[in-house]
Amino acid sequence: MKFTTNNIIIIFGLMVLCLLALIPISVFAMPLLESDRGEPDPQATVEAMVVQTMIALTQSAPIQPLTQTPLPSTATAVPATNTPVPTLTAVPNTPVVYCDWMAFVKDVSIPDGTILQPGETFVKTWRIKNRGTCTWTPDYTFVFNGGDQLGGTTSVRLPGYVAPGQTVDISVTLTAPSTSGSYKGYWILRNTSGALFGSGDKANAPIYVDIRVRQPEIPQHGTVSGNLCYPSEFNPRMTLYLENAHTGERFSFFMPENEYVYTVLVPAGRYYAYAWAPGYNLEGAYTHDNGLMKSFFVEGGLTTPFINLCNWSPYPHAKGE
Repeated sequence: MKFTTNNIIIIFGLMVLCLLALIPISVFAMPLLESDRGEPDPQATVEAMVVQTMIALTQSAPIQPLTQTPLPSTATAVPATNTPVPTLTAVPNTPVVYCDWMAFVKDVSIPDGTILQPGETFVKTWRIKNRGTCTWTPDYTFVFNGGDQLGGTTSVRLPGYVAPGQTVDISVTLTAPSTSGSYKGYWILRNTSGALFGSGDKANAPIYVDIRVRQPEIPQHGTVSGNLCYPSEFNPRMTLYLENAHTGERFSFFMPENEYVYTVLVPAGRYYAYAWAPGYNLEGAYTHDNGLMKSFFVEGGLTTPFINLCNWSPYPHAKGE
Protein backbone atom coordinates (compact mmCIF):
# COMPACT_ATOMS: atom_id res chain seq x y z
CA MET A 1 0.00 0.00 0.00
CA LYS A 2 1.37 3.34 -0.90
CA PHE A 3 1.17 5.97 1.82
CA THR A 4 0.66 9.54 0.87
CA THR A 5 1.17 12.56 3.02
CA ASN A 6 -2.55 12.85 3.57
CA ASN A 7 -2.78 9.20 4.69
CA ILE A 8 0.15 9.67 7.11
CA ILE A 9 -1.46 12.74 8.66
CA ILE A 10 -4.77 10.92 9.12
CA ILE A 11 -3.10 7.85 10.75
CA PHE A 12 -0.98 10.05 12.94
CA GLY A 13 -4.07 11.95 14.08
CA LEU A 14 -5.85 8.73 15.00
CA MET A 15 -2.89 7.51 16.97
CA VAL A 16 -2.65 10.77 18.86
CA LEU A 17 -6.34 10.52 19.72
CA CYS A 18 -5.78 6.97 20.96
CA LEU A 19 -2.86 8.02 23.08
CA LEU A 20 -4.81 10.89 24.55
CA ALA A 21 -7.56 8.41 25.39
CA LEU A 22 -5.06 6.19 27.20
CA ILE A 23 -3.77 8.99 29.40
CA PRO A 24 -6.53 8.74 32.03
CA ILE A 25 -6.18 4.99 32.17
CA SER A 26 -2.45 5.29 32.68
CA VAL A 27 -2.96 7.83 35.44
CA PHE A 28 -5.10 5.42 37.42
CA ALA A 29 -3.07 2.29 36.51
CA MET A 30 0.40 3.55 37.22
CA PRO A 31 0.05 3.77 41.00
CA LEU A 32 -1.11 0.20 41.09
CA LEU A 33 1.76 -1.04 38.89
CA GLU A 34 4.36 0.99 40.68
CA SER A 35 3.17 0.54 44.23
CA ASP A 36 6.49 -0.84 45.26
CA ARG A 37 8.49 1.88 43.67
CA GLY A 38 8.61 5.55 44.29
CA GLU A 39 5.84 7.67 42.79
CA PRO A 40 6.61 8.41 39.12
CA ASP A 41 5.77 11.61 37.30
CA PRO A 42 2.63 10.97 35.18
CA GLN A 43 3.36 13.78 32.71
CA ALA A 44 6.85 12.49 31.97
CA THR A 45 5.45 9.06 31.33
CA VAL A 46 2.97 10.33 28.75
CA GLU A 47 5.63 12.41 26.94
CA ALA A 48 7.90 9.39 26.68
CA MET A 49 5.12 7.30 25.18
CA VAL A 50 4.35 9.94 22.53
CA VAL A 51 8.03 10.22 21.60
CA GLN A 52 8.40 6.49 21.19
CA THR A 53 5.25 6.29 19.09
CA MET A 54 6.45 9.05 16.73
CA ILE A 55 9.84 7.36 16.34
CA ALA A 56 8.17 4.09 15.47
CA LEU A 57 5.86 5.69 12.92
CA THR A 58 8.70 7.57 11.36
CA GLN A 59 10.86 4.51 10.93
CA SER A 60 8.07 2.28 9.62
CA ALA A 61 6.42 4.66 7.07
CA PRO A 62 8.41 5.72 3.99
CA ILE A 63 8.64 9.43 3.45
CA GLN A 64 6.87 10.44 0.25
CA PRO A 65 7.76 13.59 -1.57
CA LEU A 66 5.27 16.35 -1.21
CA THR A 67 3.27 16.50 -4.37
CA GLN A 68 0.36 18.63 -5.32
CA THR A 69 -2.40 16.93 -7.18
CA PRO A 70 -3.49 19.30 -9.91
CA LEU A 71 -7.10 20.25 -9.77
CA PRO A 72 -9.01 19.32 -12.90
CA SER A 73 -9.67 22.27 -15.10
CA THR A 74 -13.31 23.11 -15.27
CA ALA A 75 -12.98 25.38 -18.30
CA THR A 76 -12.79 23.48 -21.59
CA ALA A 77 -10.85 25.41 -24.20
CA VAL A 78 -12.89 25.89 -27.35
CA PRO A 79 -10.69 26.01 -30.46
CA ALA A 80 -11.03 29.24 -32.40
CA THR A 81 -12.80 28.80 -35.68
CA ASN A 82 -12.79 31.18 -38.63
CA THR A 83 -15.94 30.77 -40.65
CA PRO A 84 -14.99 31.65 -44.25
CA VAL A 85 -16.98 34.46 -45.78
CA PRO A 86 -18.43 33.39 -49.11
CA THR A 87 -16.63 35.09 -51.97
CA LEU A 88 -18.45 36.75 -54.84
CA THR A 89 -17.80 34.87 -58.05
CA ALA A 90 -17.42 37.27 -60.98
CA VAL A 91 -19.90 36.46 -63.64
CA PRO A 92 -18.36 37.11 -67.05
CA ASN A 93 -20.12 39.79 -69.07
CA THR A 94 -22.19 38.40 -71.81
CA PRO A 95 -20.90 39.92 -75.05
CA VAL A 96 -23.37 42.26 -76.71
CA VAL A 97 -24.15 41.30 -80.27
CA TYR A 98 -26.14 43.39 -82.71
CA CYS A 99 -27.89 42.27 -85.85
CA ASP A 100 -26.64 45.28 -87.85
CA TRP A 101 -23.17 46.36 -86.77
CA MET A 102 -20.17 47.57 -88.72
CA ALA A 103 -16.46 47.97 -87.94
CA PHE A 104 -14.07 50.38 -89.64
CA VAL A 105 -11.09 48.58 -91.20
CA LYS A 106 -9.10 51.28 -93.01
CA ASP A 107 -9.12 54.21 -95.43
CA VAL A 108 -8.53 52.82 -98.90
CA SER A 109 -8.21 56.32 -100.39
CA ILE A 110 -8.00 59.89 -99.10
CA PRO A 111 -6.52 59.19 -95.66
CA ASP A 112 -7.29 61.65 -92.89
CA GLY A 113 -5.70 65.05 -93.40
CA THR A 114 -5.31 64.77 -97.19
CA ILE A 115 -4.64 68.21 -98.73
CA LEU A 116 -6.80 69.07 -101.74
CA GLN A 117 -7.18 72.05 -104.00
CA PRO A 118 -10.29 74.25 -103.79
CA GLY A 119 -13.17 72.70 -105.74
CA GLU A 120 -11.25 69.49 -106.42
CA THR A 121 -13.38 66.38 -107.04
CA PHE A 122 -12.20 63.21 -105.33
CA VAL A 123 -13.37 59.67 -104.53
CA LYS A 124 -13.29 58.61 -100.89
CA THR A 125 -13.22 54.84 -100.24
CA TRP A 126 -13.63 53.15 -96.86
CA ARG A 127 -13.16 49.46 -96.07
CA ILE A 128 -15.64 48.26 -93.47
CA LYS A 129 -16.52 44.90 -91.91
CA ASN A 130 -19.88 43.32 -91.09
CA ARG A 131 -19.49 42.85 -87.34
CA GLY A 132 -23.10 41.91 -86.70
CA THR A 133 -25.16 38.77 -87.14
CA CYS A 134 -27.30 39.84 -90.11
CA THR A 135 -26.30 39.82 -93.77
CA TRP A 136 -26.27 43.19 -95.50
CA THR A 137 -28.04 43.34 -98.83
CA PRO A 138 -27.73 45.72 -101.80
CA ASP A 139 -30.77 47.50 -100.37
CA TYR A 140 -28.65 48.75 -97.48
CA THR A 141 -27.38 52.30 -98.08
CA PHE A 142 -24.42 54.33 -96.93
CA VAL A 143 -25.76 57.78 -96.03
CA PHE A 144 -24.45 61.21 -95.05
CA ASN A 145 -24.91 61.70 -91.30
CA GLY A 146 -23.60 65.18 -90.50
CA GLY A 147 -20.65 67.50 -90.61
CA ASP A 148 -19.44 68.86 -93.96
CA GLN A 149 -21.35 67.37 -96.86
CA LEU A 150 -18.62 67.98 -99.46
CA GLY A 151 -20.71 67.95 -102.59
CA GLY A 152 -24.19 66.86 -103.57
CA THR A 153 -23.89 63.13 -102.85
CA THR A 154 -25.89 62.07 -99.80
CA SER A 155 -26.21 58.28 -100.15
CA VAL A 156 -24.92 55.27 -102.07
CA ARG A 157 -26.08 51.66 -102.11
CA LEU A 158 -23.91 48.75 -101.04
CA PRO A 159 -22.28 47.03 -104.01
CA GLY A 160 -23.59 43.56 -103.00
CA TYR A 161 -24.36 41.15 -100.18
CA VAL A 162 -22.05 41.24 -97.17
CA ALA A 163 -22.28 38.29 -94.77
CA PRO A 164 -21.25 38.54 -91.10
CA GLY A 165 -17.46 38.66 -90.86
CA GLN A 166 -16.96 39.83 -94.46
CA THR A 167 -15.53 43.18 -95.57
CA VAL A 168 -16.64 45.55 -98.31
CA ASP A 169 -15.25 48.73 -99.89
CA ILE A 170 -17.66 51.66 -100.13
CA SER A 171 -16.82 54.65 -102.35
CA VAL A 172 -18.40 58.10 -102.47
CA THR A 173 -17.61 60.85 -104.99
CA LEU A 174 -17.14 64.16 -103.18
CA THR A 175 -16.01 67.71 -103.93
CA ALA A 176 -13.68 69.85 -101.85
CA PRO A 177 -15.01 73.31 -100.82
CA SER A 178 -13.80 76.38 -102.66
CA THR A 179 -12.34 78.01 -99.56
CA SER A 180 -9.37 76.87 -97.54
CA GLY A 181 -9.81 75.13 -94.19
CA SER A 182 -10.36 71.76 -92.51
CA TYR A 183 -13.46 69.76 -93.36
CA LYS A 184 -14.96 66.54 -91.94
CA GLY A 185 -18.08 64.70 -93.08
CA TYR A 186 -19.72 61.79 -91.21
CA TRP A 187 -21.30 58.75 -92.87
CA ILE A 188 -23.26 55.78 -91.52
CA LEU A 189 -25.17 52.72 -92.75
CA ARG A 190 -28.94 52.39 -93.01
CA ASN A 191 -30.81 49.08 -93.22
CA THR A 192 -33.96 48.27 -95.18
CA SER A 193 -36.14 49.35 -92.25
CA GLY A 194 -34.58 52.81 -92.24
CA ALA A 195 -32.66 52.26 -88.99
CA LEU A 196 -29.17 53.74 -88.84
CA PHE A 197 -26.25 51.73 -87.49
CA GLY A 198 -22.51 52.17 -87.34
CA SER A 199 -19.40 51.09 -85.48
CA GLY A 200 -18.34 51.31 -81.84
CA ASP A 201 -19.50 49.40 -78.77
CA LYS A 202 -23.10 50.49 -79.25
CA ALA A 203 -23.16 50.15 -83.06
CA ASN A 204 -24.05 53.82 -83.48
CA ALA A 205 -20.75 55.58 -84.32
CA PRO A 206 -20.37 56.91 -87.88
CA ILE A 207 -17.16 56.90 -89.87
CA TYR A 208 -15.87 60.04 -91.56
CA VAL A 209 -13.85 61.70 -94.29
CA ASP A 210 -11.30 64.29 -93.16
CA ILE A 211 -9.64 66.66 -95.65
CA ARG A 212 -7.72 69.94 -95.72
CA VAL A 213 -8.30 72.52 -98.43
CA ARG A 214 -5.41 74.85 -99.09
CA GLN A 215 -5.38 77.76 -101.47
CA PRO A 216 -2.51 77.38 -103.92
CA GLU A 217 0.22 79.93 -103.66
CA ILE A 218 -0.39 82.47 -106.39
CA PRO A 219 2.80 83.22 -108.31
CA GLN A 220 3.89 86.80 -108.05
CA HIS A 221 4.87 87.06 -111.74
CA GLY A 222 3.14 86.53 -115.06
CA THR A 223 4.29 86.17 -118.65
CA VAL A 224 3.64 88.62 -121.52
CA SER A 225 4.18 87.62 -125.14
CA GLY A 226 3.53 89.19 -128.56
CA ASN A 227 4.90 90.24 -131.97
CA LEU A 228 7.28 93.08 -132.87
CA CYS A 229 5.82 94.42 -136.10
CA TYR A 230 8.51 96.88 -137.19
CA PRO A 231 7.71 98.42 -140.63
CA SER A 232 10.80 97.33 -142.58
CA GLU A 233 12.48 94.34 -144.17
CA PHE A 234 14.24 93.61 -140.88
CA ASN A 235 13.78 94.53 -137.25
CA PRO A 236 16.47 96.75 -135.77
CA ARG A 237 17.71 96.49 -132.24
CA MET A 238 15.24 98.00 -129.82
CA THR A 239 14.31 98.27 -126.15
CA LEU A 240 10.98 96.85 -124.94
CA TYR A 241 9.19 98.58 -122.05
CA LEU A 242 6.36 97.36 -119.82
CA GLU A 243 5.09 100.17 -117.64
CA ASN A 244 2.78 99.61 -114.67
CA ALA A 245 -0.39 101.59 -115.36
CA HIS A 246 -0.95 102.33 -111.64
CA THR A 247 2.50 102.85 -110.15
CA GLY A 248 4.43 104.05 -113.22
CA GLU A 249 7.13 101.46 -112.54
CA ARG A 250 8.82 100.52 -115.82
CA PHE A 251 10.58 97.30 -116.79
CA SER A 252 12.90 97.31 -119.83
CA PHE A 253 14.15 94.42 -121.99
CA PHE A 254 16.74 94.49 -124.80
CA MET A 255 15.56 93.01 -128.12
CA PRO A 256 18.37 92.04 -130.52
CA GLU A 257 18.25 92.68 -134.26
CA ASN A 258 15.78 90.63 -136.31
CA GLU A 259 13.82 89.58 -133.21
CA TYR A 260 10.20 89.35 -134.31
CA VAL A 261 8.50 87.95 -131.19
CA TYR A 262 9.09 88.45 -127.49
CA THR A 263 8.26 86.74 -124.20
CA VAL A 264 9.01 88.48 -120.91
CA LEU A 265 8.22 87.96 -117.23
CA VAL A 266 6.90 90.81 -115.08
CA PRO A 267 5.17 91.12 -111.66
CA ALA A 268 1.40 90.71 -111.70
CA GLY A 269 -0.47 93.96 -112.43
CA ARG A 270 -1.86 96.24 -115.16
CA TYR A 271 0.57 97.41 -117.85
CA TYR A 272 1.21 99.39 -121.01
CA ALA A 273 3.64 97.91 -123.54
CA TYR A 274 5.81 99.82 -126.05
CA ALA A 275 9.27 99.67 -127.69
CA TRP A 276 11.84 102.22 -128.90
CA ALA A 277 14.20 101.79 -131.84
CA PRO A 278 16.97 104.30 -131.02
CA GLY A 279 18.70 104.20 -134.41
CA TYR A 280 15.46 105.15 -136.16
CA ASN A 281 13.69 107.27 -133.56
CA LEU A 282 10.50 105.30 -133.83
CA GLU A 283 8.21 104.02 -131.07
CA GLY A 284 5.98 101.02 -131.43
CA ALA A 285 3.13 100.38 -128.98
CA TYR A 286 0.21 98.13 -128.13
CA THR A 287 -2.71 100.40 -128.99
CA HIS A 288 -6.38 100.78 -129.69
CA ASP A 289 -7.47 101.49 -133.23
CA ASN A 290 -7.36 105.19 -132.38
CA GLY A 291 -3.64 105.04 -131.66
CA LEU A 292 -3.87 105.38 -127.88
CA MET A 293 -1.99 102.81 -125.82
CA LYS A 294 -4.20 100.04 -124.47
CA SER A 295 -3.59 98.66 -121.02
CA PHE A 296 -3.77 94.95 -120.18
CA PHE A 297 -3.66 92.85 -117.01
CA VAL A 298 -0.90 90.37 -116.19
CA GLU A 299 -2.05 87.58 -113.81
CA GLY A 300 0.45 85.72 -111.66
CA GLY A 301 1.32 82.29 -112.99
CA LEU A 302 -0.40 82.87 -116.32
CA THR A 303 0.61 84.07 -119.78
CA THR A 304 -0.96 87.17 -121.35
CA PRO A 305 -0.54 86.59 -125.12
CA PHE A 306 -0.98 88.70 -128.29
CA ILE A 307 0.37 91.94 -126.88
CA ASN A 308 1.59 92.95 -130.33
CA LEU A 309 3.58 96.15 -130.85
CA CYS A 310 2.55 97.09 -134.36
CA ASN A 311 1.69 100.81 -134.19
CA TRP A 312 4.92 102.74 -134.85
CA SER A 313 5.31 106.48 -134.74
CA PRO A 314 8.10 109.06 -134.45
CA TYR A 315 6.18 110.53 -131.52
CA PRO A 316 5.44 108.98 -128.15
CA HIS A 317 2.04 107.34 -127.90
CA ALA A 318 -0.50 108.75 -125.49
CA LYS A 319 -1.99 106.41 -122.88
CA GLY A 320 -5.62 105.42 -123.13
CA GLU A 321 -7.60 103.77 -120.33
